[in-house]
Amino acid sequence: MKKVKVAVNGYGVIGKRVADAIWLQEDMELCGVCDITTDWRIKMALRKDYPVYAFDSTASQQMIENQIEVNGTLADLIKISDIVVDCTPKKIAAQNIELYRKAGLKFIVQGESRG
Repeated sequence: MKKVKVAVNGYGVIGKRVADAIWLQEDMELCGVCDITTDWRIKMALRKDYPVYAFDSTASQQMIENQIEVNGTLADLIKISDIVVDCTPKKIAAQNIELYRKAGLKFIVQGESRG
């Protein structure tokens, strides 16, 4: 069975639950979680062995400075995913839609299918 490769952008209250649900599915593969934070939330993703991606190079540098292993940026995560679930705040998610469309990637934003 071919697994659907899923990315989660935003690892906060919603994103961590979405990532956990994806992790448990037999027909899905969690490609990674993406965020800008360097706090306990993203460190919990590492403890769960979720691949961590930074939103951009600035966030990546901050994560590296805080000893967070980074696999790349959101642009890298998009390249290896079939679909992204965007769990970022609404204003941020609205800006991300264009990135997903340019990549030809299916996406879900805050539970609303748009892609």
